[in-house]
Amino acid sequence: MKNNSRIKNSIFNISTNIIFQFINTIVSFILRTVFIKMLSTEYLGINGLFTNILSVLSLAELGIGNAIIYSMYKPLKENDETKLSALITYYKKLYMRIGIIILILGLALVPFLKYILKTQEEIPYITLYYILFLINSVSSYFMVYKTSIVTADQKGYVLKKINIVFIFIKLISQLIVLIAFRSYLLYLIIQIIISILMNYTMSKKAEKMYEFIKVKQDIDIEEKNNIWNNIKAMFTYQIGGVVLNNTDNIMISIIVGTVAVGLYSNYSMLVSTISTFASLLFTSMISSIGNFNVKSNNEERSFLFKILNMIFYWVYGFSSVCFMILTQDFIELWIGKEYLLPNSTLYIIIFNFYLTGLLYPILCFRNTTNLFRTTKYLMLIASIINIVLSIILGNVWGINGIFIATALSRLFTNIWYEPYILCKNYFNKKVYKYYLKNILEFLLLVIIIMLSRQICSYIVVNNKIIEFCIKLMICLIIPNVIMLIKYYKTDEFKYIKQKFSITKKEI
Repeated sequence: MKNNSRIKNSIFNISTNIIFQFINTIVSFILRTVFIKMLSTEYLGINGLFTNILSVLSLAELGIGNAIIYSMYKPLKENDETKLSALITYYKKLYMRIGIIILILGLALVPFLKYILKTQEEIPYITLYYILFLINSVSSYFMVYKTSIVTADQKGYVLKKINIVFIFIKLISQLIVLIAFRSYLLYLIIQIIISILMNYTMSKKAEKMYEFIKVKQDIDIEEKNNIWNNIKAMFTYQIGGVVLNNTDNIMISIIVGTVAVGLYSNYSMLVSTISTFASLLFTSMISSIGNFNVKSNNEERSFLFKILNMIFYWVYGFSSVCFMILTQDFIELWIGKEYLLPNSTLYIIIFNFYLTGLLYPILCFRNTTNLFRTTKYLMLIASIINIVLSIILGNVWGINGIFIATALSRLFTNIWYEPYILCKNYFNKKVYKYYLKNILEFLLLVIIIMLSRQICSYIVVNNKIIEFCIKLMICLIIPNVIMLIKYYKTDEFKYIKQKFSITKKEI
């Protein structure tokens, strides 16, 4: 862990990503507010449903992006421009084919839309809306391949600056068409145009940063075989992940109704916002971890894993407390009581959110080592369990049953098995300490939530906004103080504190 440039790049990536995500969150919030006011709940449900359908269709890509980026770590370290150019050329060929496959699969789904959509009122041009969603998704595959080298080289923050510019252009354009025309059709057309322009600009930026990628090179057979072995392993794993993480809305639409998808999408936006902020740590550090794993020893890797566990428990634990206490009040203040889901649904959503946080330290190591080959069938099994349980529990308990099915499928598979494989095959350590630590930390989180809620229950204020602000302050103070007390004297906390101090001075 002596290479401070890795830490610098991670900090640049994290800080830029946080700024980007903050801006993106504000923009998304403004757009959704106007969207809800200008269009009906059915359109909100359709928007969430089509997004999930296209996420499932994107499984055709799974494994390729990660496998190519994984293959770039070593040639980047060795400044092997010829090999990097060959990887980009190969990546382009693969992504062109993927775009065509997704387009064909997407069009093949058109006759089945009537079985997935269940709306209270008929929505005109529904097939056209879906095709526009499909075009927006497919268009990115024909340009985005060039940006992979920027990500692998820990320079992702450069692309985020471009993203920010186009976010504002998109916000202004879509607000105009919603307010002036109340047109969902124009809303989607604007989305496509901005996406294409943004991807084109980022591709040109990548070419400018790494001019050698414009030279076409052939990849050797050995490297191609190695990439495909990684792709097959990642594909098998991640196809299950896509099905597991992106079928809830589809199941809700079929079993409960598309309007319920619209109600859940407001909660989903808040969850994904918090989750995206948290996952920025993962995406910003993944390239650094990949470079680190190339030349570190077993003890250094094990210590890094402890650091990641501390970071993600703190972030997801704190976020879970805020989400539990503030969400219902926020939804009511924002768009009204009629958009609230039951508290029981909220609790299950938060539990699923927390479970995803437990997996991030595992993912950091799995995606930067060959461990994805060992666990390649795991998420596929989890997705099958999820679909079966969603059908059974969804018909018994409705939307709650579908979310419970997602939680159970994770608990039965990757929550316990992936740490076991990592500790056994990579760290050569017993896994029971990891299990015990996570159980105790979950119990601590429950205590923190109960304590915070109890304190909030004493707040009696006539003004809802002031009450919300006081609760927010409690959520900011209580969990973070307890977390600080828990970790302050640990080696992991001291290490982070030391590295941030050194990097701050150097910057």
